[in-house]
Amino acid sequence: MHTRLIALPAVTDADVQAWRRLAEDAAEPNAFLDPRFLVPARHRAGEAADLRLLVVQDGGEWVGALAVTTKAVAPGVPVRAATTGGRFMTTHSDRHHPLLRRGRETEALEALLRGARRVGLPGLVQLQHFPAQGPLADALARVLRRSSMLVHERRRATSAFATRTSLPSVRRLDAGARAMVVDPPLACDHMGSGRRKDLRRRVRKLERELGGPLELHDVSADPGADDAFVDLQASGWKGDGERGGAALRLDPVALRWFREVLAGFRRDGDVLALRLVAGGQTLWTGYTLRSGGTYFGFLDAYADEHRQHSPGAIGRLAELAHLFAATDAPHLDPAFDARYATGAQLYPDQRTHVDLLVSTRGLVAHSAVRAAPVAKKLGFGAHALAAPLVPGYAAELEQVLTLVGAGV
Repeated sequence: MHTRLIALPAVTDADVQAWRRLAEDAAEPNAFLDPRFLVPARHRAGEAADLRLLVVQDGGEWVGALAVTTKAVAPGVPVRAATTGGRFMTTHSDRHHPLLRRGRETEALEALLRGARRVGLPGLVQLQHFPAQGPLADALARVLRRSSMLVHERRRATSAFATRTSLPSVRRLDAGARAMVVDPPLACDHMGSGRRKDLRRRVRKLERELGGPLELHDVSADPGADDAFVDLQASGWKGDGERGGAALRLDPVALRWFREVLAGFRRDGDVLALRLVAGGQTLWTGYTLRSGGTYFGFLDAYADEHRQHSPGAIGRLAELAHLFAATDAPHLDPAFDARYATGAQLYPDQRTHVDLLVSTRGLVAHSAVRAAPVAKKLGFGAHALAAPLVPGYAAELEQVLTLVGAGV
């Protein structure tokens, strides 16, 4: 196996094919690290100019991939790190975890971390939004147990998630029933009775005001639906730049990227685009993207003039029921983090993600090992991932590095 560092404009067709195979066979899928999502970002020079792929390759096959940029590890700390939290990924993705080949997670992750220095990246790696449980967390724990690498947890947060088994009342649809669902079911059995009643009241009010029942249209195969979505998004506050709106209509580069992302996923049948209407009027449109068998929330928009009736919440719950009824996907990750508390509360499950600082090799790693007693007192050590780690790394890390003479 060997490690490569690839700028997005340098990605070849052969790279894309190997990358796609990895994305489909990843132990933890990540649509935001799928080539259909990232390769079109090469045109977003302002945001993605410093975005590069750290890749572990075995012959012609990719076994690991991580999107990174390089920046200071923390404000006022003159130590640089390779981070998954660069400008593009922070703005457009709440899932930064690497793609690791299923069954080869540990060797692929170890090769990514060890290989960073060999391709000119810093020996410190910030892994943001890293799953706290599951195959990637297990792989990192194994890497730490058999190496001198150090890890420190900077932050942890819960995010929304949905598993098919958490919605037992959802039943698979017949193929002919997928184009339109009149009176679409809302996946709300996991909510309290008061919340369910309130949602149904809002549905009835919308139907009375608009003079027709709710209908859910599957517009996944219709590229023309994308224009209608762009118009809907721009019709509300997101279309007003002075109010902080960032509608696609305001940025031709972003709009081009949006269209290219959808075109790539649509070619493979991996776009689910749903439109909620009543009385012939669009209330909500949402897109989810499938990668590695899992669906991920991409973008949605609702009719701002009806916001008092929560068309966004109704649309997302209709989408949730339809997705599990019309597909065989085991999971939906709506890609909401803790900032979107209202949206996150709609979903039946949660996952915990952590931001980690990993010292892989070099002066910082060796110095931290020499400071093991201090590190242990502060709650992190060479093999500590299996236990909860101390949140809030900046001050503690600065103390450790100062003590061991690393120049902070």
